[in-house]
Amino acid sequence: MEEQLDVIPKKKSRKRVTIAIVMTAIITFGIANFLNTYVFVYLPSLSPNKNFTNKLTVINNILKTKYFYDVDDTDANEAALTAYVEGLGEPYTHYYRPEVFERYLSAMNDGYVGIGITVLANTENNSIEIVDVSANSPAAEAGIQIGDIITAVDGEAFDGEHMSDAVEKIKSEGKGTSVTVTIVRNGESKDINVVRKDIDKDSVTGKMLENNIGYVRITNFNSKAAGSKRSTYTEFKDEVEKLTESGMQKMIIDLRGNPGGALDVMCDIADMIAPEGAITTIEYKNGKKKTYSSDSNEMNIPIAVLINQDSASASELLTICLKDYKKATVIGTTSFGKGIVQSVYPFTDGSGMSVTVAKYYSPNGVCIHGTGVEPDITVELSEEYKNYYPESIPEGNDTQLSKAIEVLMQ
Repeated sequence: MEEQLDVIPKKKSRKRVTIAIVMTAIITFGIANFLNTYVFVYLPSLSPNKNFTNKLTVINNILKTKYFYDVDDTDANEAALTAYVEGLGEPYTHYYRPEVFERYLSAMNDGYVGIGITVLANTENNSIEIVDVSANSPAAEAGIQIGDIITAVDGEAFDGEHMSDAVEKIKSEGKGTSVTVTIVRNGESKDINVVRKDIDKDSVTGKMLENNIGYVRITNFNSKAAGSKRSTYTEFKDEVEKLTESGMQKMIIDLRGNPGGALDVMCDIADMIAPEGAITTIEYKNGKKKTYSSDSNEMNIPIAVLINQDSASASELLTICLKDYKKATVIGTTSFGKGIVQSVYPFTDGSGMSVTVAKYYSPNGVCIHGTGVEPDITVELSEEYKNYYPESIPEGNDTQLSKAIEVLMQ
């Protein structure tokens, strides 16, 4: 028995050794075969760009020859381009497929099919925040409010880094179709079904208040649509002329919830109001600078500008320009703090990009990126109306507007 006990382990040991040798041979052969197949195809390079293109070629070959399912080259390539740009992690630089880019461009003009909201990527918590809801729009009728956070569209989750994808999904279907927007309000999540329709995107509204105070609200800085003469600048100019003819002696410019828009349009408006001098100076990556200037014509009436935490980009630039020249008293709360500029690059196949290319400075040389514009007079809205867009606050309950009227009456 002892001899047998001594022999049996030896036989098992030999089998284990044999099996181990066979397995090693198989693994070694597999590795060798793998190396022979791929290493000599993918040659690492000292150049990061060459290294990337080499690896991408190999991956594409693997997918073409080994991947079990069919690969749609167009979809795969577009997804790769999108992911490459999104991988930068910068919320204002995006690649757009042709159909998406077309809608992106139309959104900067006067009209589109959608639900009537304006959103902003909140970089502090990586969320999509609604900063304006157009009056009488499908969103307003469905109960969507300023301050709501969009977390999903038709069940697909989105965050601030993918805001453009969320906007595209909201606007992707035609007039009369419905979309379910998931929003978070006061910590509670809610699904809201909204029917898309044509949105008239007038970006300037106005009215005459008591004591000959003109009130002008600018919701965006939109450029001209193809074949149109109308832009935010022309709307603003027409509204100011109309109010002036009606006896306007003082003016309130309401930029609350305005997320920005076209730089040249903002400069045209600033040129109407500011004295001769710089409106803004743009500094590019290579150190070159470009200054946008106003002429000697200026408005010489008392002006108050209303801002809040959702006033961003071009609206902040107009505000700080007028503040630097002491052309307006700024009232409200500190603005968003976006002091960088994007350029739009269209491609011949209809796709395109928006790319952060520069940062801007005020006439006094201040860049407000990450800090925002501090108001001359800080005024909070009451808790009850913090999530209301200005047009919906009952008359007499808008503490910021009331303060502006008070200041102009002094």
